[in-house]
Amino acid sequence: MHIFKTKYTPKSKRPSLKKDKQGKKNKRYVPMASTAPKRLKAVIPTPNLVHRVLNKMAFGVSSDDIAHIESLPGANNQAKVLAYIDEQLDYTHIDDSYTDSLLTASNGFTTLNKTRQQLYQEHIRRPDEAPIDWVDHIRPGRETSAATFIRALYSKRQLFEMMVDFWHNHFNVYLDTDGVPGIFVHYDRDVIRANAMGNFRNMAYAVTQSTSMMMYLGNALNHFEAPNENFARELLELHTLGAENYLGHMNHNDVPVDDEGRKVGYVERDVYYLARALTGWSYDGAHWSDDTGGHAPTGLFMFREDWHYDGISRVLGQYFEYSTEDPLSDFNAILDILAEHPGTAKFLARKMCRRFISDNPPQSIVNQVADVLHENWTASDQIQQAMEVLLKSDEFLNTWGEKIKRPFERSISAMRGIGFNYNFNPDQGDTNTHRWLFAESGGYPFDWTSPNGYPDVKAHWLGSSAQMMTWRYIQWFSQERDGENANVPFNDILNMTTAAFPNANDITPSSLVTFWYEHLCGVAPEDHTRDRLQYFMSLQNSDDNSDGNPGGINDSIDITDNGWPGYNQERLMALVGMICMTTEFGYR
Repeated sequence: MHIFKTKYTPKSKRPSLKKDKQGKKNKRYVPMASTAPKRLKAVIPTPNLVHRVLNKMAFGVSSDDIAHIESLPGANNQAKVLAYIDEQLDYTHIDDSYTDSLLTASNGFTTLNKTRQQLYQEHIRRPDEAPIDWVDHIRPGRETSAATFIRALYSKRQLFEMMVDFWHNHFNVYLDTDGVPGIFVHYDRDVIRANAMGNFRNMAYAVTQSTSMMMYLGNALNHFEAPNENFARELLELHTLGAENYLGHMNHNDVPVDDEGRKVGYVERDVYYLARALTGWSYDGAHWSDDTGGHAPTGLFMFREDWHYDGISRVLGQYFEYSTEDPLSDFNAILDILAEHPGTAKFLARKMCRRFISDNPPQSIVNQVADVLHENWTASDQIQQAMEVLLKSDEFLNTWGEKIKRPFERSISAMRGIGFNYNFNPDQGDTNTHRWLFAESGGYPFDWTSPNGYPDVKAHWLGSSAQMMTWRYIQWFSQERDGENANVPFNDILNMTTAAFPNANDITPSSLVTFWYEHLCGVAPEDHTRDRLQYFMSLQNSDDNSDGNPGGINDSIDITDNGWPGYNQERLMALVGMICMTTEFGYR
């Protein structure tokens, strides 16, 4: 992995054995059934439909979104939720001006509107060849990461932001790849965001010509004399047909065909020919010769015709001939075949259903989504049409707890639930603190090194490291305060609590636990969890007992008081943070 310097230069189980007194093993087995309790299948409490939908097609519940859905037309929750889905699908008509106002130069964002050429020449290779400071080189990448937090937290276009996250993982680019931070704004803005609810073929084409992807997977130096198969392999295995349709070294003549005469899968030779069709696809500045003769490299897509294979390529049983009149036509024709292929539609549909429904979605809904993708592969709103079928399905609306929130989702969900209001200004120290604390969770945006993107199965995220570091981060920001403005909390916990309890005498440890648990998790806490949380909220410090004294769980407490012995404000915020650590909060 490239480490930037100060100046950036481009370039089972088995039965246990008892031991005797001398420590030697004897032959007596201890039956496992006699030492371990029976495992009981957990019953997952299911929240109401509004709560379920906001946790599955948005980055969690917020008070504003709940109020908004309740205000929509409809005789019941399901009708209102369907109206909300229609609204989210038509995202361009949603006013998101507040989010946009946070992404301006006045809030420290100076690169998000720069052109591709400006990004390259100001953050990777200057026309005058002057060295670029490390902080300037990484700034576009850092701003994109900060903007990702802002959009996920504040945007009213929640489904769109979820789809942006989905496609960033599908077409994964590791942000800290050599050179990528300086131009990553272009990849996020003009490749992924521009096509996230549009047409898959258009997005895939933009990916092939993006400077970031060429830097990441090395296609910029792909020459016909030594074809680089790296990007071609990922285009087939991860982006279109998927590994499930890879048939290894089978002879291409032996590959079965479907009813329409299409080859049902791809073989190793297809990878080779696709790599040859991608030779010469590069960007200005990728080769040392680009800055000769006084030319200043631009970072823009460049087709190097003299590098391109000028023969006939055979992919999926079809032949594609190079044309001097239209030198990009051979690859474009191949991409059409891949984008139209039913195997690509099924591969994409399964990933979409896995993201929004369950790790192992029912084949019936996968087939429905795949049919829409396939039948509308040329439509400008292809992805939007497929998502409408998915989101309005019984499988989506009535499934709960089959997925868990990944670290980013869990953190943003907690922020939305507590009314977190930090602006993530890239020039502020607190923004860097957020980055370094959250990065240890293993889920920081654009930080997955391999091309396959962050895993989307719950088993991967159940490990202690990911959970503990995410919990630590949530506990920190749920109590974070604005030190420059009288230490005002960066959350709305106090205001939300007082609004829920007009009569201050009703604010008790018991009522606080019930209110916040149901608000954040959508269900009432089970008895043991309720007891422990009530105990914590009723604890009072004292001179003679440093461990604290539990007060009455039904005695009123003053949450405006943050002094000794109760420190009630801090205790309330810590309580809310702890609820965000519960299993129920992590479901989606």
